[in-house]
Amino acid sequence: MISNKKSLLALSVASALALSGCFSDDDNNVVITPPPEPTDPVVVAPETPTALAFVVSGNVVDVDTVDIVAPATITFFEDGEPTPNLVNVNGDAITQITTEDGSYTFTVKEGANVGVVTAVVVADGYFSKSFDIDLSNEDSAATLEAELALVSKGGDEVVEASVSESVANATTASPVTAAAAKGKAGSDVTVPAGVQLRDASGNAVTGSSVSLTVGSADPTSSKISAVLPAGLSAGSTTSIKKPVGVSNIVMQDNNGTKIKQFSQEIDVSVSLPVATLAPSGDRTIQTGDQFDVSSNNEDTGKWQSETNKATVGALNAEGTAYKASFKTDHLTFFTLSRSVPICTQGITVNVTGDTVPSSGLYVSMTSADASVSSYLRGGTTSKTVVSASTSARYGISSSATARVVIRDAAGNVWGNASSTNAEVQVCNGPVSITLANPIQTTVNENVTVRAVCSNDTTVTEVIPGAIVKYRSSTTKPFRTAANNGDGTFALSALNGDVASYAVSVDPRISAPFTTSITPDGTDETIDVSVACDTVTGS
Repeated sequence: MISNKKSLLALSVASALALSGCFSDDDNNVVITPPPEPTDPVVVAPETPTALAFVVSGNVVDVDTVDIVAPATITFFEDGEPTPNLVNVNGDAITQITTEDGSYTFTVKEGANVGVVTAVVVADGYFSKSFDIDLSNEDSAATLEAELALVSKGGDEVVEASVSESVANATTASPVTAAAAKGKAGSDVTVPAGVQLRDASGNAVTGSSVSLTVGSADPTSSKISAVLPAGLSAGSTTSIKKPVGVSNIVMQDNNGTKIKQFSQEIDVSVSLPVATLAPSGDRTIQTGDQFDVSSNNEDTGKWQSETNKATVGALNAEGTAYKASFKTDHLTFFTLSRSVPICTQGITVNVTGDTVPSSGLYVSMTSADASVSSYLRGGTTSKTVVSASTSARYGISSSATARVVIRDAAGNVWGNASSTNAEVQVCNGPVSITLANPIQTTVNENVTVRAVCSNDTTVTEVIPGAIVKYRSSTTKPFRTAANNGDGTFALSALNGDVASYAVSVDPRISAPFTTSITPDGTDETIDVSVACDTVTGS
């Protein structure tokens, strides 16, 4: 764009200079006045980016409150290796994003053929978790919304405990034990005396002290599936691994080096309520039963099956739970599971009632069976949340039940599959939900994002390739505004009772910034000040 404007301007200047020599003083004494000199220099409107064909946008949120979790770090993997196929909105390769406001945006490298990427999310005060994000974009939508929900370590149905001990020459002088128990959640780990502590590469750590942290979740609540890293049963075709207990263990020295390996096996146990079904599924557990153990590497998002099994020990004195114990020579996230038939139908949600707004709505499915989040685009009446081919990836069994809720990004509930908020069957046919907009006054409005030259404010250019997001509160997630393709962006389903909305703008020709608009249905313009090029007639 700039080159064309410069060329036209240069031509006009050259023409003006040529004409300035064409004057005459003939016998009639008529004087031809030369044309005026052009103003010099001339400010030229900037080139602005075109809209991206595909953008992945979302937020890291608290699974219970839907408030943003920030700061948070998201690391992306493909098959356990840092992905080579993702870029930021400016085209720079990325493998990690640190978000300060809870939101994130990225896209796929031009020419890359990407299916599923694993996003490992870490934030202080929350259990880290890996998520699978399907980037195949089969419906060719411009924006893919992906919400990443974490479980707070301070919740009622989870528990975590830590201990610290001194070590010499990377070796424990006495046993190091961490035990966590609360309600039905419980796990403990013991590193025996005389064990050498090693990093992920097998090298002895150099610190003089170590911390050992163990966490777990109530296996009868939705928190067990909410903390479970994605993909436990990925690749299976006939059955899935249904978790019956989990243990998240992290150990590091005072230099911050993670301890991942040991010179000999350590001991881990997980608390299992008496109502836990045995591996056979036809009775409850008893002493001597054995469960399969799988481990997830939180640094790569990869699952693997462990050789050792977890053996159920004696019933506790209260008669409420057993401990299932196993040995391991490495640390990571562990789950104990039994095999159950897979859901061969997938999960579909049908909606009636009020129309899904253009800003979209989220489907949240939570239970001890599985935790799934999906997105309904504006106007959607039916959505396959989990296809038959992805039931294994999401761990959906043939008998899975879940609490199914549809809400907006701010957490306002639009519909519930059960009038009593109970769990419903999700694999025996479509889940039907009637939507009702819970917001008293809803308005829509467009904002125009415009580049304004700081060296001549009369020179402007719309920015069709900007990224625009908006939210009603600093604690709530951002929604991505629909790009109309002409430099305007649609902010829909605004709560008219809110005084103002924060609007985040990434112009992609200058630094991102946040401003605000009044949700009154009146279209607004957001100006982006940029230093523009100038051209001269020379």
